[in-house]
Amino acid sequence: MAMFAEAPKLFDLSDFPEPEIIEPDSVPSLRWGILGAGDIAEVFAETLETNTNQKIVAVASKTAGKGEAFASRFGIPKAYTNYEELVQDSEVDAVYVATLPHTHKLDALLAIKASKHVLIEKPSALLALDAEFIYSEAKKAKVFAMEAMWSRYLPQASIIRQLVSSGAIGQIELLQADFGQDNRTIDRLWIPGQSSIMQDMGIYPISFAQMLLGDPVRITATGTLHNGVSESFASAVLEFESGARAVINVAGKAHLPTEASISGTLGVVLVDGPFFIPSALELRPALYNSSGPKWKDESSIQGHAGLSYQINHFAKYVGDGLLESPLHSHKDTVSVIRIGEEIRRQVGVQIP
Repeated sequence: MAMFAEAPKLFDLSDFPEPEIIEPDSVPSLRWGILGAGDIAEVFAETLETNTNQKIVAVASKTAGKGEAFASRFGIPKAYTNYEELVQDSEVDAVYVATLPHTHKLDALLAIKASKHVLIEKPSALLALDAEFIYSEAKKAKVFAMEAMWSRYLPQASIIRQLVSSGAIGQIELLQADFGQDNRTIDRLWIPGQSSIMQDMGIYPISFAQMLLGDPVRITATGTLHNGVSESFASAVLEFESGARAVINVAGKAHLPTEASISGTLGVVLVDGPFFIPSALELRPALYNSSGPKWKDESSIQGHAGLSYQINHFAKYVGDGLLESPLHSHKDTVSVIRIGEEIRRQVGVQIP
């Protein structure tokens, strides 16, 4: 592995480690039930059918006719009109909670109390204490529980972790990441007390920083409120015990580059935007106006089809008898939500 210390030169693609990928046929085929039949549930179902060996056996929606239409589209044998019936179905091994964030706690607990393994769409909850309770109950019930932070399971995330842990870019000094879209027309993101731009969108850059640097020791944030009750923009600096800093920007009314970078004492990793879906990397030496080798995800799994990677990891962990993800522990999950909560508080949101 090149350490970038000698001379400004282009590096071979061999400097990129191979991503650690779990093959679909190497994990147990679980029988899935889905709570909610909205957009993210559709993406989940489509990539599960196309890119995994998993099986969806039931879907539940409280909206009349929606579950039936969903089941018909994806060839799912059972459609329920309430969540209780689905989680009690003996043919369901695992439940994907694809409902709105403010109901995740209650919906996840239904599955957990029915002794089902559970994958909870991010954020697991809007409040850290609620997320903590969810995962505590899952451990008590001895079921596997995981937040659907799918970006941690992408091939590029594996490469980045290996580069950083190997010391290839030296000691991290600065991490930058942003996520911004004009989402003013998406009503669910602006419901007072039931939604959060920071927890829905900002969770990506926060989780990216937490994955590589751990939990911050200091958070400084500023931003703009929407209608005085929820955030529409936030900019935050996270400081870590190592001396590293992470700078993140999140916007719900404006487009941002949605890129990320990790700057170390020996080199820099640039992540093409959107950094949290299958994209591309560039590895640069820590030299002025330098360039280096590039890696691009050229697999057939692009865009939100990347959800399939977390599904395969989930099935592997269940097969291994684990209760939490080695790549995204319960503690990590709660910490990320707590960071978002503190940023919101500093911006001026009244947190319960």
